[in-house]
Amino acid sequence: MTQGEKSAAPALKYLGPIHEGIPVRNLDACIKFYTEVLGLKLLPRPNLPGPGAWLGDEDNTVQFHLIVTEKDYIPGADAKRSATGRHTAWMVKSLADFRARMEHLGVEYHSIGGFINSDQYFVMDPEGHTWEFQEPK
Repeated sequence: MTQGEKSAAPALKYLGPIHEGIPVRNLDACIKFYTEVLGLKLLPRPNLPGPGAWLGDEDNTVQFHLIVTEKDYIPGADAKRSATGRHTAWMVKSLADFRARMEHLGVEYHSIGGFINSDQYFVMDPEGHTWEFQEPK
């Protein structure tokens, strides 16, 4: 395919995220993390062929789909929190509220600043997935 053929391809218009699919082994521990630490709620889930859980925020703007699997990549409990490794970033209204929640719950987080318009806060779930949080500036 030539460069001209590539530029003639129809452009994609993204409308927004649908959900984040997260492979897990310990569903109960992950449900606890996502509900108690991140403050998400359990959502109705269709009768899918395997176990899992769907979670979302109060306004249903964010959805996490936990998918129980033994065959797909899961970082593991010994994974290191990493801003440069595979992670997903979410916009929150207030990092001060995020920080206060993590400190109240005794959840370890890491913050960095000075690279973009917002400080960046990172936490890990029980399976070793890194999650980043920023606020609008």
